[in-house]
Amino acid sequence: MSTINQEFFRYLTVLAMCSMAFADNGNGVVVTARSSDDCQVTPVIHVLQYPGCVPKPIPSFACTGRCSSYLQVSGSKIWQMERSCMCCQESGEREASVSLFCPKAKQGEKKFRKVTTKAPLECMCRPCTGIEESAVIPQEMSNYAADEPPINGHFSKSI
Repeated sequence: MSTINQEFFRYLTVLAMCSMAFADNGNGVVVTARSSDDCQVTPVIHVLQYPGCVPKPIPSFACTGRCSSYLQVSGSKIWQMERSCMCCQESGEREASVSLFCPKAKQGEKKFRKVTTKAPLECMCRPCTGIEESAVIPQEMSNYAADEPPINGHFSKSI
């Protein structure tokens, strides 16, 4: 198998593994297409924890959804591949201070500890960064009713 055929076969294999759609752009070059971006702020329950304190679940937010990514043969250098990897990420953040009850506080220490937490202000598709998968901790998604009051009243904007 020639080098170009091997590269093209590898290209098709990568595309199939990414479960993207294939289409011929009219010039005999296979390009990929994916459904439109769907990246949004989603309500979640975040459990705040601190050693010696009672864990406290609070309403918070996370970025969830999908963004377009592709891998294709370069238009100018057909022996090279062009990649574009987009991820659903925060654009600005909210900050909140929450008090945790600490019943095991030693004498002279406060029974309540103030902790600060952050959540995304907005979400958008942005170039993916090198975040290690082990550093991402999944949160429980909450099912808020549409008629409930907004839960962002305790967050302040910090861009």
